[in-house]
Amino acid sequence: MVYKKSDFIQFPSDCGQVIANLEAAYDQWHQARQTLATLPCSMFWQSKGGTAYLAVKQNGNDNGTTKGARSPQTQAIFDAFVAEKDLAKRRASEADVLIEQRALQYRALRLPVMLDKQGELLRALDVAGLLRNDLLVVGSNAFSAYETLCGAKFPAGNEPTQDFDLAWCRGSSVSLARLVSDASVAGRKSLMAVLQSIDSTYRLNPKKPYQAMNSAGYEVELLAAPSRSPLPKTEVFEPMASLVEQEWLLRGKAAFVVVSTQRHRACPLYVPDPRWMAVHKLWLSKKPERNAQKRPKDARQGKVLLDACRYFLADTYPLDIDFVTHLPDELRDLFNDWAKAAEYLPNS
Repeated sequence: MVYKKSDFIQFPSDCGQVIANLEAAYDQWHQARQTLATLPCSMFWQSKGGTAYLAVKQNGNDNGTTKGARSPQTQAIFDAFVAEKDLAKRRASEADVLIEQRALQYRALRLPVMLDKQGELLRALDVAGLLRNDLLVVGSNAFSAYETLCGAKFPAGNEPTQDFDLAWCRGSSVSLARLVSDASVAGRKSLMAVLQSIDSTYRLNPKKPYQAMNSAGYEVELLAAPSRSPLPKTEVFEPMASLVEQEWLLRGKAAFVVVSTQRHRACPLYVPDPRWMAVHKLWLSKKPERNAQKRPKDARQGKVLLDACRYFLADTYPLDIDFVTHLPDELRDLFNDWAKAAEYLPNS
């Protein structure tokens, strides 16, 4: 099937400013929450033998470490900590209020939304420094971001799923932290640690070591291209190393988008280049090992995303000769089949 431009429902003309305002409010919240995440859990004075000592707890399970007796220096450390934490808390609280206000405007325009549990997960990953640096959102959950990029509701492609797919991108060209050093990832939480900070019942599925599941049966899967394997030892997930199709999602220009959740929170999404996601989906629809029930949906998603790029993203994600010549043979044939059916001729 070829989708016409009239098959897409374009967003209202004023939606661009509403989306930008929500992203700005989220950025304020994200900065404040990252500041809080890097600060010690608490800092207090502890009396021993009649002398007050500065004690620091890095987290809730920490017994506390003494930093020295009370002095002008330790008092200055304590005062700076209190001031920085109070300021970050206030900014985060103010951003929460702002996000709710702007998300109400966003929802009134009937723009794409994510489930609240997905938003909670993605916010936590972003605060922990994993989203954008180590992880991409892939699969059907990425389509809310693509609709937002295009400024249009898709006729197909955004059907809800009962799982959540992430792809490992650390060190690839789409990671925002391309130059990875030991110092840059020191102290960064693992994916499982973030999941368990949200829901302590998350456990790795022993039959599928690339999948975590909570007590409610919600699944989070981690995929990885062969070039990204093996994962760091800090990650307990073991993605299949044979999925060559994951390499294609690490090409082009990944996109960052903020959408609203159902209950007026912000949800960050970092997704693969829509062109590469489209041909990736078309290829999956032909993959012999693919679940036969998923193939029709893969085909619909691939076609609708190529048409969306054609109609709405020609400037930022052009389907031009340069893009086509970078496609591997197996994807170029699929693209050419679509282009022939759509009567689309890539130009230079």
